Amino acid sequence: MSASREKKQRQSAGPSEKALQAQQQQAVRKRKTIIYTVVGVVVAGLVAALLIWNSGFFQARATAATVGDTTLSTAELSYYYYAARTQYNSYMSMFGGGLDSTKSDAEQVFNEEENKSYRDYFLETALSNVQRDMALAAEALKNGHTEAEVKEDVDAQISSVKAQGASYGYGYSAFLKANFGPYMSAGLYKQIVTRSLLANLAETEKRETLSNGYTTEDLEAYYGEDDHADTYDTFEYSYLYFIPETVETKDKDGNDIDEDKLNTEKELALAEAKTKADEALKALKDGDKLADVAKKYELEESSFADHTITVGTSGIPSAIQDKLLALKEGTFELVENGESGYYVITLHSRERVEEPTKDVRHILALAEHTTDSDGKLVAPTDEAWAAAKEKIDAIVAEFEGGDKSEDSFAKLANEKSDDGNGTTGGLYTKIDSADGYVSEFLDWIFEDGRKPGDTGVVQHSATEGATSGYYGYHFMYLVGDNEARWARDVRSALTTQDLNAWSEDLIKGFETSLSDGANVLGR
Repeated sequence: MSASREKKQRQSAGPSEKALQAQQQQAVRKRKTIIYTVVGVVVAGLVAALLIWNSGFFQARATAATVGDTTLSTAELSYYYYAARTQYNSYMSMFGGGLDSTKSDAEQVFNEEENKSYRDYFLETALSNVQRDMALAAEALKNGHTEAEVKEDVDAQISSVKAQGASYGYGYSAFLKANFGPYMSAGLYKQIVTRSLLANLAETEKRETLSNGYTTEDLEAYYGEDDHADTYDTFEYSYLYFIPETVETKDKDGNDIDEDKLNTEKELALAEAKTKADEALKALKDGDKLADVAKKYELEESSFADHTITVGTSGIPSAIQDKLLALKEGTFELVENGESGYYVITLHSRERVEEPTKDVRHILALAEHTTDSDGKLVAPTDEAWAAAKEKIDAIVAEFEGGDKSEDSFAKLANEKSDDGNGTTGGLYTKIDSADGYVSEFLDWIFEDGRKPGDTGVVQHSATEGATSGYYGYHFMYLVGDNEARWARDVRSALTTQDLNAWSEDLIKGFETSLSDGANVLGR
């Protein structure tokens, strides 16, 4: 075999050592390239996952609770959680309180005895509210109602929230997150509002069915049971309250007074209060006027009541309730209130008020107003008042130019009232003179000589310095009498009692439990 042929055979048998080394080095480089590529993909994936995690993508979709056969995401439960939280803070703000913004809800104690934090409380409330919404919404659908029925109200709610957010400089999405947590979305909010409105539809329908179903016999039976009459009767009574003089616990040098001496002085002060109460009791029995007796003993206004009227015993001081209920009309009695003092009481009358309540329709023309930097209402300008008056005058003229019927008034109310009750024809039913409507509204309704079909215009202004209220004109139409106040109140109590029983039975199929997705709430 020639040398050249042998060389060719060696070449065809495989790579040379040098070529082999080169191939090995290339393979190493290729493996490194593959490894670096894989590592790069993994790192990129981790970065993307981190960004998605920080966006709340996974948390929002994690299962936070189960209600019946339905699982709730963290985002969905957060709506009910933050709604409960906002409602609590709003309520407590009226008393100058609220949550500590420097601490999480989990760090703040709601009930020390039960070892319950505010987070626990808001989660319980959230679960209860979503349970109610789901059970009632399911009932509404079962009864043939559809989401289409509440679509207009859903759209109106969303528009209102958008407008509110814009007034604070928020976009819609940002405003939802600010109010209902960082996981809330526009789509989920719409879904929740739809469900809530369906739930309200079912509850309202049931409430009306129950309320309309009670007979006069039912009302009388409930009124006569147990001590229910104490809740619905009207009491007229008077009292004087004699409080012992305050005993100083320290001497002029700031030293504590001896306990025995202190107790003696307290007993003397209490005995002196009783002496005055005994004298006042005799004077009243002898025919002296209560106001004169109160003046003689220089009692403060908070220490006497002269012919005060209240519906039910809840408005009567607890220390004298039982004695007053047992007292014969026109008689007087001394009532000891422990070491706090002595009452002299008399019952003038107790009766079941048969005076009828009233039904009225109204149309409201609001006068635009603003608020100052402290959130207090600023009264409308003269131009704003003039615009509201022009609007109400035009409505009155349109009504007067027609048949002046209740139906035509109701139609105008639906079309033109700023009150927002645009599906009820401006109707308010079963009003009594002690209800919490604005005074101008009530004064017009219960003015002497007022008759069904009467109309009139009244002006209302919010309380000066208030943070809530309105300004505007009411165009009123008196429909006429309705049932007596006691019957109205008993009907309402029966309805609430039976509605609660119905609701409790309804939610039995919607048991609730929390899942890991709830862990991010309130921490």
